[in-house]
Amino acid sequence: MELIANFLLQILLAVGAVVFFGLLLALGRRVFCRISGSVGPKILLATGIIGTPVHELSHALMCLIFGHKITEIKLYQNPYKTGDASGAMGYVNHSYNPKNLYHQIGNFFIGIAPILVGSGVLLLLMWLLIPSVFADVFSELEMLGLITFDLFDGAMYADLFSVFGGVFLATFGFGNWSNQLWWVYMILALTIATHMEVSTPDIKSGVKGFLFLAGVLLAVDVILFFVSVPALNAVTGALASFSFTVTGFLMISALFSALMILVALLVRGIRKLIKK
Repeated sequence: MELIANFLLQILLAVGAVVFFGLLLALGRRVFCRISGSVGPKILLATGIIGTPVHELSHALMCLIFGHKITEIKLYQNPYKTGDASGAMGYVNHSYNPKNLYHQIGNFFIGIAPILVGSGVLLLLMWLLIPSVFADVFSELEMLGLITFDLFDGAMYADLFSVFGGVFLATFGFGNWSNQLWWVYMILALTIATHMEVSTPDIKSGVKGFLFLAGVLLAVDVILFFVSVPALNAVTGALASFSFTVTGFLMISALFSALMILVALLVRGIRKLIKK
């Protein structure tokens, strides 16, 4: 029973944060498109000039890391002009050896790459453009390492919410508004976050890779269970720390996804005023 409990918890920790924030980003984009109406596609095309290349290059980066061969890459296109029925503003076609376990596991990371790499790019830009804000945000994220993981402990969720609030205030606090580079960062971050949503092909590829990843993790857990249960528990604990760290990165992306919804509401409000 302890083996199964550890395995299920590891799966939750390994992919839970990514799936949760991935769903938030997907929901945020749908809400944005619904609110913005006919203006939405035009905004997405404009933001896609920066956001789409970051999205596609994140796929390409993971392809290289996991040994996949990139056969074709398109960093940006207008699907309305090219006649792409899928509506894709970019793509990365790649091939791999289906008998290679490392290649198969890579499909998971290639699929979720826009979420992980995109979040990393947002933090990198913050460090480059507004280092003082980055220092404040990083200070808040360090608090994640002090949180004890327990699914049934309400205090854990309260601590996570506290960190989330601290990151929000550090990023969007009124004290930043007089900094011109902060506004530059806001624009860049919005264009990137708007295009971090994974596509249907990304999800299909990711699910396939996840099954292989889960199989490897289960095999390792079985070995550790019979060799050393404390070692098995240590692996679970390490994944908990990793999951909290990833959660911290993804918080930034979720904030900008929410901000895009506010932008859509503002655009709709302005359009109504103009019509009057």
